[in-house]
Amino acid sequence: MTARRSPLPVLILSMALLRAVTAADAPAITAGAVAVVWQGDPIGIDLPVGSERRIDFPEPISDLDVPQVLSERSRIVLTPSGELHWQARAVFDPARVLATSVTGSLYQLDVGARDTGTQPLHMQLIDPLLLDGPADAVPARAANAAALQQAAADLIPDFLKNPIADSGRGQVDYVALARFALSHFSGPSRLIPKLEATPLPVRPLSSRQLLRVQSRFLTVRPLAQWQAGSHFVTALAVYNQSAQTVTFDPRALRRDVQFIAALHSELLPAGSGHNGTVWAVVTDRPFNQLGQRP
Repeated sequence: MTARRSPLPVLILSMALLRAVTAADAPAITAGAVAVVWQGDPIGIDLPVGSERRIDFPEPISDLDVPQVLSERSRIVLTPSGELHWQARAVFDPARVLATSVTGSLYQLDVGARDTGTQPLHMQLIDPLLLDGPADAVPARAANAAALQQAAADLIPDFLKNPIADSGRGQVDYVALARFALSHFSGPSRLIPKLEATPLPVRPLSSRQLLRVQSRFLTVRPLAQWQAGSHFVTALAVYNQSAQTVTFDPRALRRDVQFIAALHSELLPAGSGHNGTVWAVVTDRPFNQLGQRP
């Protein structure tokens, strides 16, 4: 079935509906974001190739179903709080993306990419069903907001929630370094642990250079690197391009590393919406200077 774009009048109706919501009911709109009210119809997302687009959902998202042709041509990061960061690497025709929230709501997006996207880079979806009535419903709204925040927190792995501790030898331990790196790609910035770490550039490497057997299934791309004391920690974006589930295997990395951790232990097949994750790699040298293991 051919995916269709949501027509421009959706935006006009959305703004009219926003004006009908009282100041007491309206959720906080992030500065610089364009608010769009979800009315049940698919919302058209026009991605400019090479520029990251952010879509904020009204509540945490538990499942994101992305067609394979889109995931192969995009970099997609979904945070537990419901922030979708999408960067198209190539042009593709609009296709239907399904986002299921923690409460069971289904949000539909028709996502396409072209060389010159026309829509703003930050969109915030407003769901009228989550607005709790007039001013006398403030306690209910507060309880609803607290429930959504708790749902977002529950989606964050437990090992990312604990504070970073010093090893007692003047060095932060490997787990703490991995937790620091993964927190940049798993939730809001306020949850990134405090750590004296200096950002360092990291050059792209081919998946064949980085992986052994799993290079047939996975694509790997360095995202960021930091130095903390005598250690270096690098975040790698990993995507499953196969039609089968791939289990995390630290032996797959063809590099001399001290420690490696994965945000998710399994990558579902391409097109599932859960075929991407982040690995954190701790080393004693900058990532691009590491020797290869046979």
